[in-house]
Amino acid sequence: MPRPLFIAAGQDGVRLASADGVTWADRQAGREGETYRAAAAGNGLLVAVGSYGGDNILAATADGRAWRTGKHEAKYVQYLRGLAFGNGSFLGLGGDPGSVGSSKPFVMLSKDGVAWDGPHDIPGRHILRRAAWGAGRFVAVGDRGRRAASPDGRTWTDAAEARALDTLVDVAFGAGVFVGVGLHGLRMTSADGVTWSEPVRGEEGEHLNSVVFAADRFVAIGATATYTSADGRRWERHAAENGPQAAAFGHGVFVGASWRGRLMRSEDGVRWRETHKSDQHLGAVAFGMVN
Repeated sequence: MPRPLFIAAGQDGVRLASADGVTWADRQAGREGETYRAAAAGNGLLVAVGSYGGDNILAATADGRAWRTGKHEAKYVQYLRGLAFGNGSFLGLGGDPGSVGSSKPFVMLSKDGVAWDGPHDIPGRHILRRAAWGAGRFVAVGDRGRRAASPDGRTWTDAAEARALDTLVDVAFGAGVFVGVGLHGLRMTSADGVTWSEPVRGEEGEHLNSVVFAADRFVAIGATATYTSADGRRWERHAAENGPQAAAFGHGVFVGASWRGRLMRSEDGVRWRETHKSDQHLGAVAFGMVN
């Protein structure tokens, strides 16, 4: 029978696993300086990606205990910075945001999280950082307000008139729509990832770090406020404390990661309690069902 599993990953190659977000075990560690930045679940696996030196580092597990690891040359510029799963494949997003004129965005694709196809250059000046799958397409958001959609992860169509003011930092799919969130309570919706609603904003400084679709509602999570919505259009604001910087939802609970090395759990995405503290920062969390 499939069973629920959360993973958290971060600095020095540290990876942890938990069935409930409360008890964390099976700690794995890599080399000093290894950093996992993103995680996702699919094909019965949980996968984390990051970098070490001039390489991308890659890790996949089917049980939270045994991990297959690998590396892929990044040439110090082609680092993976985001990860999603859809259409039977993991989609890695990357680029070099420090380059002048263009961040040289690219994608990589994998079935198992260890062997990857790519990098494949994609059009556009600015990199894509977060993506979600739904309605037969990936929808991704990135720097300087970039928003784009792809049926296969290789061919992308950008939303027109992207503005830096409307930069989305995370995106999720549910109830037939994509929802993106960002700084100052920013929320936007789209049916196809190309045409987006007018931005709706919250309070100054009210930054939303993550958005998930939790069974029957979107939950947009920030450090000081959480917004919830059944359809991505009508929202309810909830004052929050200690909201995490990254979050995942699964098996009826939310799990989040905050600086430094704090793992947290919530039943509603509003009230959080710390369940684990690591010496290393853990910046990536994901949930999946494994055998």
